[in-house]
Amino acid sequence: MKKEEFISKLRFCLSDLPMEDLDQIIDFYQELIFDGIEQGYTEEEILRRFDAPEEVARQIRAEYGGLVVYTAKGKSKEEKYEYGPKDMIHTVKVQTENLRIHIRTVEDGPVKVYFKPREGQDIVTCKEDNGVFSFEHKSKGSSPLSWLNFFIDYNLLVLELPCSFAGNLWIRTTNASIKGSGMMNLAQAEIISSNGKIKLENSKIERLRIKSNNAKIEIANVAGETLEAASGNGIITARDCRFTEQLTMETQNGAVTGKNLIGDHIVMNTFNGLITACVIGNQQDYNLDCCTMNGFCNIESVRSPERTKDLSARTHNGRIQIDFTM
Repeated sequence: MKKEEFISKLRFCLSDLPMEDLDQIIDFYQELIFDGIEQGYTEEEILRRFDAPEEVARQIRAEYGGLVVYTAKGKSKEEKYEYGPKDMIHTVKVQTENLRIHIRTVEDGPVKVYFKPREGQDIVTCKEDNGVFSFEHKSKGSSPLSWLNFFIDYNLLVLELPCSFAGNLWIRTTNASIKGSGMMNLAQAEIISSNGKIKLENSKIERLRIKSNNAKIEIANVAGETLEAASGNGIITARDCRFTEQLTMETQNGAVTGKNLIGDHIVMNTFNGLITACVIGNQQDYNLDCCTMNGFCNIESVRSPERTKDLSARTHNGRIQIDFTM
C-alpha cells in the first residue's frame, strides 16, 4: 500500500468526524510517514508498521476520542472549561512527556490547552499563579500504540493562543514533535523537544530559543531580535528569516542550511555536515570567519574594522557554500 491510498482510506473511515479534528489526524499521519522517510525508511516499510486504515480508524476513535480543554479554572472529562480574562497572563508554560504539541493562534479568546488523557495513563496538573499559566503532563506508562513512538508519539496536545498574546511562551516535551505557526507578538519563546522534530513558521518572536537533541529543526518566515537554534544530531534549516541582533544555528551531526537570511550577526556551526546559506545583504559589510577541515569552502575569511556585521560558518567534515544577494 502507498501513502496516498492509506491516507485516502483513513480519511474515508473518519469522514464523520469534525473537519478540524480530521485534518489534524490526517496531518499527523502524513507527517509521521514523512519523518520515517527522513530517517531512511521507505513508504512500504513505514506502512507495514501500521494496521489497516480501518483498524487505525477504530483505534483513533477509542484513543483520540475528542479534545478536552484544561485551564486554570479546572478540568472535566464531560465538560469544556475555558481560561477567562480574569487575571492578566504574561507567561504560558506547557511541559509534557511523550506528547506531540501543536501551537495554533486564533483571532481572539482565552488561552486554551486541548488534550484528552488516557484513563490510568496520564496525569495532568493545571494552574495559574501570578500571571503564569502552567500545564504539566506526566505519563504513567507506555501507550498501547507505543509502536508509533519509533517515529513520533501518537498522543496530541493543542495549545491555542490569541493573536494578541504578547507575553512569554515556554514549551517542553519528550520524544515527540512540536509545531507552531502564526505567533506574531511574543516577547520570548523557548521550545524544546528531546527527540522530536520542531517546526516553526510565520511568526514574530523577539527572543527565540529552539532545541532538539536528536531531530530536525525547521524555521520558516520567522522574525525577531535573536534566534538560538541547536540540535545535537539533526538538520537545522531556516528560510526567509530575519533576526536583527543574533541568528545562531548549531548542530553536531547534521547539515545547516539557510535561505534568504537577514541578520547583522549570523553563526552557523556543525561538526559532521555541510553548511549552505543565501544571505540577503552586501558581502562587503560582513566580517567573515569560514572554515572546514575536510571539504570545499567557497568564501574566504576576512576581518576589517570598517565591516560592521559578522558571519561565522564552521564545520569539520563538510562543504561550506555561502552566497550573498541584494
